Amino acid sequence: MPEEKSMSNGNQSDSTLTRRQKLLSTLVIFRRSLIYQTKEFFQNSTLHGVRYIAETGRPIGEKFMWFCFTSIGAVTALVIIMSLWEKFQTNPTITGLDTDFHNQNVVFPTTVVCPEAGFDFDKAYETVYKTLANYDPSKAALFAPFLNLLTTLNFENIKDAQTFGEPIPQEQLMEHTIRDWAFRAHISCENTLVSCKYRDEEIPCCAHFEPIYTEHGFCYAFNSRFKSTETEDIKTGAPHDLYETDKKWALFFVPNSTARIFIFSNEEYFGSDFNAQIDWSESQLVEVRISKKNTYTTDDARQLSIGQRKCIFSDEVKLNYFPDAYTFSSCMKQCRMNKAIKLCKCNPPFYKPISNVPMCSIKDFGCLNDFKMNITNIKDCLQCELSCSKTVFNIDKLIKIVDRPESPGVLVEFLTWPIIRYKREVLFGWVDLLVSFGGIASLFLGFSLLSGVEIIYFFTLRACCMVYKNRQELYEIEERIRHEPPPAIDLQLKLKSHSNFMNDSIPTSAVLQVKPVAEGDVVNHSWTRQRKNEKDYFNYSKGLYRTPKVLPEHGYSNSTTKEKWLHDHSQYLP
Repeated sequence: MPEEKSMSNGNQSDSTLTRRQKLLSTLVIFRRSLIYQTKEFFQNSTLHGVRYIAETGRPIGEKFMWFCFTSIGAVTALVIIMSLWEKFQTNPTITGLDTDFHNQNVVFPTTVVCPEAGFDFDKAYETVYKTLANYDPSKAALFAPFLNLLTTLNFENIKDAQTFGEPIPQEQLMEHTIRDWAFRAHISCENTLVSCKYRDEEIPCCAHFEPIYTEHGFCYAFNSRFKSTETEDIKTGAPHDLYETDKKWALFFVPNSTARIFIFSNEEYFGSDFNAQIDWSESQLVEVRISKKNTYTTDDARQLSIGQRKCIFSDEVKLNYFPDAYTFSSCMKQCRMNKAIKLCKCNPPFYKPISNVPMCSIKDFGCLNDFKMNITNIKDCLQCELSCSKTVFNIDKLIKIVDRPESPGVLVEFLTWPIIRYKREVLFGWVDLLVSFGGIASLFLGFSLLSGVEIIYFFTLRACCMVYKNRQELYEIEERIRHEPPPAIDLQLKLKSHSNFMNDSIPTSAVLQVKPVAEGDVVNHSWTRQRKNEKDYFNYSKGLYRTPKVLPEHGYSNSTTKEKWLHDHSQYLP
């Protein structure tokens, strides 16, 4: 049994060795096949100048010359192709004016009024007196500032809110969410706006200005795409449009107290990304003349990546918390929400409520305060690109009259009918890139798509087929090259002819054996005349030198070898 086991182990080792030897031999002949196919490719390639590099019999100087020419062409083509590729990646679109401005839909911009004091003191005191203070006036006066601060809550004052909320019993404060407490104390629309006009017609302010709760606190927005409630943000109805035949393209309203005014596109979500354009105070008349500039991108740009066109179509990326349509402001707001949820495991109360995420309570304010720099850092939201359809409202003219107590207010009006519209379209697409690449490669190298297929064919399919179809020939070539002796190395400094004359039976390389003319042979007189002309030229050139022309012996010093040399080279002598 031990002998049989040892024999089986020996057979297994022999079979393993045999498989390794077969694999090694296959690799060796595959290498020889690749070398052969390389020579075949260089000799039969359609690329310009390549065949002269590997052609047998060409002088080394000529081969080097064509190698330099081919290399220069390849490098030049590569440099130009890389520059075209960089242009395709960084600037493949062009923006121009769109002349079809009469058919565009003009939506009045969203106008947000944020009062400086977003709370109603009496309303907040009454709420605290009946709930948190349990009808205790002293406690109500102590707890009321906490509710007042909730109406303007943001990352800057969240530490103060935590301080004001510490004396409040937590079990009573947890009966409602922080957002719910803020809605119980916010200022009403009637106390925020006095009167309103749209298109030079009186309108009820509170029917068109909706409450919104964001990082800017409690505000009232005209023509906003959402409104806020205690439990959610609700999408509003159709926006207010303008028509070229309207009597006036304007909105006029009178705030009740000092307020900040924001003007932006109806497509965006209001948040900390926006800055106030107007700071209004009592007894002021502010007239704002605005202009609209809309930029849209054609559908041809969808063939480009988001990084190339640097914008995102409204239906291209679906946001989790704002699924209606993609905008830059909604993406930035969702980014801040995600970071707050990740760091503090809750959603801040001034953001849109999320059903499966708990809302931050007063005990989470410390965490939000600690990570407020991380949450509000825009460098962590680089994935948010601009929308491919973007509208910007510019203030062309701002008139502020300070002392106007008889007719205060804010007037937001279009200076002229919007006629400026920009269109982004593809300047350099995939087809243009392919045509450019093909033209450059063909100009400098004669390269085409079929040339690339030819390269793959020679070095993959053809090389492998040669291994299996001409295996025996490859073995013979490999064995012949392996057993071929290396060329002799002569360290002598003497100049010698093309071959060694030690062996008289072997003719000299690249030199014809010329026999003397027999008596019966016919002499070619044309050749004789040519020889005579050559001799005359030789005598003439010889006379130009002061010293006679001495031919080198090239190693043939004795008379026998010299006669042999004259016999072989007499056809080249004049």
